[in-house]
Amino acid sequence: LHCTFEGRRISTMLRELVLFTLASAAAYVLPSCPAGRSHVARTLAHVSMDETIMQKALAGELEEEGAENVFLTEVGWASYLDREAKSSYNMNQRPSLAEDGYFTPSIFANPLDVLISWKDALLRTAANPLETAFPTISNDESGARSWGPGVTEVKARTIKPKVKDFDPKKRITGIPGFNAFGAPSSKS
Repeated sequence: LHCTFEGRRISTMLRELVLFTLASAAAYVLPSCPAGRSHVARTLAHVSMDETIMQKALAGELEEEGAENVFLTEVGWASYLDREAKSSYNMNQRPSLAEDGYFTPSIFANPLDVLISWKDALLRTAANPLETAFPTISNDESGARSWGPGVTEVKARTIKPKVKDFDPKKRITGIPGFNAFGAPSSKS
């Protein structure tokens, strides 16, 4: 392909250069696989998205799928835990007891609703900054966070801590020096 640039203005040349660069941008992307041949089966070099979510979004079926499977969204999971386990999710207040109603406007909502919700959140933060900055379940002043009825922090954990027997007869005591990081002192 032979192109002559004689008689063309520089702006036209620059425009063509930019268009050519954009059209051939894929040539500048490095492959994700090494250049050498591998005996292992080769996978796709690019990441592709499942089109199902886009098809459902365009068809307006995402809410139906979320209602069928509550585990797909954090809102669905939080509502499920509130309804079935009477507990909160992710250090948030339970949806049924939340001061802000839990379901606040998203970025796609009416801008006025977003600003009002933001103002209300700032007022709640100003009224009790420590409760807002450091939410806990055990010291929750609002009463809207909970492990669930009859559940403690230890019982709610997936990985339970080891139960320790603190009987002094089963432990070595009276060693002089300082016990740093659980190692006995080397002083005698």
